[in-house]
Amino acid sequence: MKIKTDSVKIINSIINFLNEGFDIKTSLEMTAKDLRLNKKKIEEIDNNILYDGINSLIVSINLFINQEMKTVISNNFKTLRINEKIRYLIFSRFEIIDKFFDRKSIFKLVVKQKSLSKVGVMLFNISDEIWYLSGDKSTDFNYYTKRFILMNIYSASFFYFLSDNSVEYSKTREFIDKQISNVLKFGKLKSNFLNFIYSNKT
Repeated sequence: MKIKTDSVKIINSIINFLNEGFDIKTSLEMTAKDLRLNKKKIEEIDNNILYDGINSLIVSINLFINQEMKTVISNNFKTLRINEKIRYLIFSRFEIIDKFFDRKSIFKLVVKQKSLSKVGVMLFNISDEIWYLSGDKSTDFNYYTKRFILMNIYSASFFYFLSDNSVEYSKTREFIDKQISNVLKFGKLKSNFLNFIYSNKT
């Protein structure tokens, strides 16, 4: 537990310095000074977390969150419907972010990438992990469709989460529910429309 706590403390310190305007190298140096890290630890962070600057830092944070996500899945998770699983996993991810990091600091860090393509890849990977944990095994065209739809739901919900001060983030829960419900309604309308088209061709 101490290893996890120490790693989170180091990452949060680096994030704070980056968000204050310092570069990666300086942020690591100031973190090392503040937390009294030895040379071996500094090299470990540089080689395993900051090898590609902010990009690899964000990847490391997401890997940490993914590991934590696996611990929140209970025995009755398999009994949930797919939309309930997705809803649960999105909100669980937000709770993990708020438990170990600061949601607004994480957002500022992502913005610092200044690359829409890298943000897109990050969101796709988050979406892919959520679908994987939900038990999705699709390999056809639906594989990408599902993930692109979830990318939109996740990003919209996270923006809402950033300013949600309601008790236990009840407003964010409602927002996620609404987003998923809208997708389900659209999917049903699309299915009915296609059935109508094909039935009128015969």
